[in-house]
Amino acid sequence: MLVKNPGFTLVAVLTLALGIGANTAIFSAVNAVLLRPLPYGDPHRLVLLNEETKLFSGMSVAWPNYVDWRDQNRSFEPLAAVQPAQLNLTGMDRPERLGGWNVTHDFFSMLGVRPILGRDFLPDDDHAGARPVVLLGYGLFQRRFGADPGVVGRTVILNGHPSSVVGVLPASFRFYYGDADVFRPIGPLADALQERDDHAGIYVVGRLKPGVTLDAARVDMDTIARRLERGYPKTNTGNRVALALLENDVVHGIQPVLLVLSAAVGFVLLIACANVASLLLARATARAREIAIRCALGAGRRRLLRQVLTESSLLALLGGGLGLLLAAWLTDLLLGMVPSSVPRIDELRLDATVLGFTLVLSLVTGLLFGLAPAWQSCHAGVAESLKEGSRGSSGGRRQQRFRSILVTSEVALSLVLLIGAGLMARSFLRLRDVDPGFRPDDLLSAQFVLPQTAYPDDARIRVFADRLLDRVRALPGVTAAGLVNPLPLSLEGWQTDFWTEDGPVPARGEAPYSDYHVVAGDYFKTMGIRLIRGRVFGDTDNETAPPVALVNETLARRFWPDRDPVGRRMRTGSADAPGPWMTVVGVVADVKQYGLDSEQKTQFYRPLRQLPLRPLSLVVRTAADPAGLTPALRQAFASVDADLPINKVRPMGQLLDDASAPKRLSFLLLGSFAATALLLAAVGIYGVLAFSVAQRTQEIGIRMALGARRRDVLWMVFGQGLRLALAGVALGVTAALGVTRLMSGLLFGVSPTDPATLVAVSALLLGVALLACVVPARRATRVDPLVSLRSE
Repeated sequence: MLVKNPGFTLVAVLTLALGIGANTAIFSAVNAVLLRPLPYGDPHRLVLLNEETKLFSGMSVAWPNYVDWRDQNRSFEPLAAVQPAQLNLTGMDRPERLGGWNVTHDFFSMLGVRPILGRDFLPDDDHAGARPVVLLGYGLFQRRFGADPGVVGRTVILNGHPSSVVGVLPASFRFYYGDADVFRPIGPLADALQERDDHAGIYVVGRLKPGVTLDAARVDMDTIARRLERGYPKTNTGNRVALALLENDVVHGIQPVLLVLSAAVGFVLLIACANVASLLLARATARAREIAIRCALGAGRRRLLRQVLTESSLLALLGGGLGLLLAAWLTDLLLGMVPSSVPRIDELRLDATVLGFTLVLSLVTGLLFGLAPAWQSCHAGVAESLKEGSRGSSGGRRQQRFRSILVTSEVALSLVLLIGAGLMARSFLRLRDVDPGFRPDDLLSAQFVLPQTAYPDDARIRVFADRLLDRVRALPGVTAAGLVNPLPLSLEGWQTDFWTEDGPVPARGEAPYSDYHVVAGDYFKTMGIRLIRGRVFGDTDNETAPPVALVNETLARRFWPDRDPVGRRMRTGSADAPGPWMTVVGVVADVKQYGLDSEQKTQFYRPLRQLPLRPLSLVVRTAADPAGLTPALRQAFASVDADLPINKVRPMGQLLDDASAPKRLSFLLLGSFAATALLLAAVGIYGVLAFSVAQRTQEIGIRMALGARRRDVLWMVFGQGLRLALAGVALGVTAALGVTRLMSGLLFGVSPTDPATLVAVSALLLGVALLACVVPARRATRVDPLVSLRSE
C-alpha cells in the first residue's frame, strides 16, 4: 500500500527523517561528550581534587599540601599532581609556543595510559637535579617531527633548556583542561614550590582504591585538611579539599546545554510522530471500506493489526535511514559551529552506539505513531463502514477528535520550544549589549611568554617591553600599543588578597581578594578603557618611584563608597607578610575578564616597570583591518627576539564573539528545532482542517444551499483551526512556565517566565496557525452545493 500512495509515503518519511535525524545528531553529541567513557583505564574511579576556602572554590593546591595528601590518605592508589606550563619550543626551523603540563611521574600510569613510543616517566626522572626529560603529545609528534619514530632520544629546547624525549603519547590520549603538546616531570621544579601559601596552579588527580566511595574519600581528605589546619594555622586555616569525579568535572559546563537540546529534539520527534499518526488515521478512514470488506470476509484483527504496524515500522525505518543521512550532515554542521573549547566535541562521530540508537529510535517511533491507527483500523464497526454515508459516522467523529487532540499537542510542544528559543534569543541579544569595558574594533592581540633563561631578571624584562613597544608603534597603521597580563576576556585571571590603609587589618583567610593586571605602554588608550578619575600610569612610574596602582569602579565603590579613591593606599599579601603600600593614582572603567555574563570582579592595575612578569599579551590599535597587521607584527617580535614564539594572534573582536558563542550556538540550535516544530505543527493543523473539509463536504454543501455565505464557511474553518491553536497555546504556556525554569542557568538578563517572550511567541504561533487555515478555508468556500449533494 505504501508504493501505491507515493505522496503519502514521501510526506511521512520526510517528516520522520526530520525528527529522527535531529535526535540522532544531538544524541551523537551527547554520546561523545556525556556518555562515552573518558579514554583512560577504569575512568569512573578517577577523581579531581583541589583546595577551597570560605571565599574561593576551585583553588589550585599548594605543593606541600599535595605531598601531605599523597602520603597521608587512605582512599587513593596513586595521587598525582599536574600543573599547566607555557613552553617555548626553539632550536628548530621556527619557534612555537606549546601548551604543556608538569606532572608527577605516576600521572600516566594512574590514568592507565602508556606511550606508543619509548617509555613513561620513572621515579628517577621526578626529583631535583634529575636529567630533564619530556613526553610528546601525538599532535606535536606529527606536526613538528613528521611522526618520525627516531624522535625518541632526541633533544628539544623548551624555554631555553635542553630536554631529552623519552616517549610519545598515543593519538587517543586526551587531557581536557588545555592543550597537551608536551609533558615534563614536576619534581625538578618542586624546589620553587615549597611555600604552603603558594597556590601555583597545581591540581591533583587520584584513582579511588577498590571499594572506596567518593563520600568515604571526602571524609578521609577532610580529616587530613583539618590536621594540616592545626599544624599550619598561618597558611591552612579554613582550607578544605574539594573532590569531584573527573568525568563529571570535564563536562559540567556543557551538560545543561546538551540536556536542553536533547529535550528539544525529543519534542520535535513527538510532533513528527503526531503528524504521521494523523496522516495514518486519515489513510485508515480512506481505507475503511476496504478493511471492513476484509473483516467481513474473515480477516482476523490480529492480522490487520500486524499489517498496520508493519507498514508503520517500515515507514519509520525508511525515515530512520534518511534521518541517518541527515544526522551525518548535521554532525558535520555541529562540528563547524561548536566552539573548540567544548570538551570532547572533537570525539563526535556516528559510531556503533549512535547507529544502534537510530535503529531502536526508528522502531520505537514506528510503534509510537502506529498504535492509534492500528487500533482504529481493528475496532471500526464493519456494518457502519460498509454504509455509503459513513463519512459522518460516529467512528469518523471519534477519529476527528483524536486527530484534533494530536494537533493540539503538537501546537503545545511547538510553543514550549518556541518560548525556549525566544528566551535564548533574548539572552543572546542582552549578552551582545553588555559593555566589555573596552572598544574591540580595530584591535589586535598576541600572547607570549618570556623564558627565564633569556630574561633572568626584571631589568631584562623591562628592556624587552620597551624595545617591543617601540618597534610595534613604528609599524604603518598602528595608532597605539600596550602590554597586559592577563588579557581581558581571556577567562584567565590573577588574584591576590589585599586591604586598604583606612580599613581594618584582616585576619588570615578573611582578606578580600581582587583580580590584578600588569600593564605597560599606552595600554588604557589602546584598549579604549575609560579613565573615570585621576591619571593613568606614566614613564615616571618606574622601579625607583613609589608603588602606584589604578583601581576599577567596582573596587572603588566597594572600599571607598563615599570618598575619592585617588591618593588612598592599599597593599597586597597577608598581615604577617604584607606587600608595600601602593598609592591609588586613578580609577578606570570596569572590564570583563571571565565572560560577558560573569559577575564583575574588583580589579586593580600595576605598572610593568614596578612588577615585571614574563607571560604577557600585546594589544595594538590599528587604523585599518587589524588582521592585515599580523605578518608585520610577527616581524617586529622577531626583530627583538628571533627565538620568541607568539601565539593566539587574533582581533579582540574574535574574543568578544567567542565570549557569546555558547549562547549563540544554543539559540541557533534551539531556534532551528523550534522552527522545525512550528512547521510540523502548521502542517498538522492544515492536515486536520483539510481532512475535516473533505469529510464535511456534504454538510458544507447543505449549509450553502440553505443560504450560508462564503464568509460563514470561512469563519467555520478558521474557527476550527483557531480553537485548536488556542487550546494548544493555553496548554503550551502552562507547560512552558514549568519547563523554562529548568533553563534558568542558561539564560542571561531575562526571566524564564518573561511575559514579553510568552506573548510574542504565542502571537507568532497563532499567526502561523491562521496561515495554515487559508488553503482548507478557500477550498471549503469553493464547494459546489449541487455537486456535493449529488455525490452523496
